[in-house]
Amino acid sequence: MMSLEGMQLGQYRLLRLIGKGGMGEVYLAEDTRIARQVAIKVIQAETTGYPDPIASQEASRLFLREMKVITTLDHPHILPVFDFGETKYNKSTIMYMVMPLRMAGTLNDWLQARSSTDFSTALNDITC
Repeated sequence: MMSLEGMQLGQYRLLRLIGKGGMGEVYLAEDTRIARQVAIKVIQAETTGYPDPIASQEASRLFLREMKVITTLDHPHILPVFDFGETKYNKSTIMYMVMPLRMAGTLNDWLQARSSTDFSTALNDITC
């Protein structure tokens, strides 16, 4: 995946990459309408070559369905989704979701910051 730093996705300006995973990248971004920093998870689907256009359309449909479901969740241990969208860029489809910025890092970072004796307590806190 190419770096998208500096790119504008709707009202959001991607400032810098803060995380990466198997599904995509997470950027620190600024909501330019209200001058608030947010985290944006970006998933890039190639529209040329592999996967084929039908597979890209299906990925888009599934992403949209997932975002609609996630926005209905309300739980203190689940980050809300502020916004989501899709745009074309360099023959690719970029799908994104906008969430609150939490400087604690990933769930994995949070768990590793606790000692092994706190591990079961931490898991209990998350799953309750």
